[in-house]
Amino acid sequence: MIMIRLKQLLREITMGKMAPYATQFAWQSAGSGYNTLVPCDGISVKFSLSWNWSAEGNEYAFAIATPSSQPGSGYTMSHDSNTTGGQLSYLRVLATAAEAIFDFCAQHSPQAIDVTGFDPSRTKDLQKTRIYRGLLHTNKNRIQQAGYRILDRNGKLWLVRASNADATGTK
Repeated sequence: MIMIRLKQLLREITMGKMAPYATQFAWQSAGSGYNTLVPCDGISVKFSLSWNWSAEGNEYAFAIATPSSQPGSGYTMSHDSNTTGGQLSYLRVLATAAEAIFDFCAQHSPQAIDVTGFDPSRTKDLQKTRIYRGLLHTNKNRIQQAGYRILDRNGKLWLVRASNADATGTK
């Protein structure tokens, strides 16, 4: 019996090795943030960045949502309430999530993005955070090139802009 650990799979998720479902995104303003819908094997997956108030600047919280199995509910972040039924390549969705985050950073230059996993189930919540942590740390060079750093503290996981200065050095 061959066992493959999640950490081994996450080491393989780099932007060059795992083909994302999309690499370009059309961000739509949605109340207090932005959404983009990406077709993934016939299922529309929503990538969202919701604005969080902060005295330091524009901060957002990242989330992935899939169609809900609850009638009239639209999209859900709950692992147990989605309708994907294993039809998606989760690794490709993760690669797409990374691309979406990099695209959002390039277009909107947020001060920070909270990428802590969220799910109504505490177990899945923690699992998602571990997965996102592995994804970010695997791609830390690209994160640094984009002008961000990983802040992993007290169970929260953030991408934080490394500098507030523009290309001339002016803050």
